[in-house]
Amino acid sequence: MNLKELNIEECSWETVKNLFLSYHYLKSMPAGIMAVYGLFDKHNFRCLGGCVFTNGRIQYEGVYIEFARLWITDELGKNTESFFVSKCLKMLQKKYPSYQGVVTWADCNIGHSGTIYKALNFTFDGKSRSVKKYKGNNKKIIYQRTSTKDSILIGEDKPKNRFVYYFDKKKREQMRNI
Repeated sequence: MNLKELNIEECSWETVKNLFLSYHYLKSMPAGIMAVYGLFDKHNFRCLGGCVFTNGRIQYEGVYIEFARLWITDELGKNTESFFVSKCLKMLQKKYPSYQGVVTWADCNIGHSGTIYKALNFTFDGKSRSVKKYKGNNKKIIYQRTSTKDSILIGEDKPKNRFVYYFDKKKREQMRNI
């Protein structure tokens, strides 16, 4: 499908919820949603992807917005992700002009290194701490903050890579050259 046949619009989380619950590797929607953008086929108005931004699991105190979820159908060609996310970032900047930018995480535990973020001029900003994971009473994997004394330690996730996209172009350039 040609990129010109796609339309990007802000939408409700309900519009993209089933895509994320069905196809995204986390099978969930995040809390604290601030903005949701959908990628739509102009001809039949079908939603082909979504991008979700939140106030952040670490609460960035009005400085950064967290890029929490991205999913796009595999039927679209190369460069669709960067096309879609770049448009979302521009719309987000207009919607939240007082914020400095967007923070996101690349989860190395599932093979994400941050290639898409580098292509979009995000700056690598360090790593998260490693997190212990446990088998909970229900036999599902849970993490350190929700574990109990009865949880069984089964390992540790590698740290995630943190990336920042600065809305200010000069700041973006400055941070890339460090």
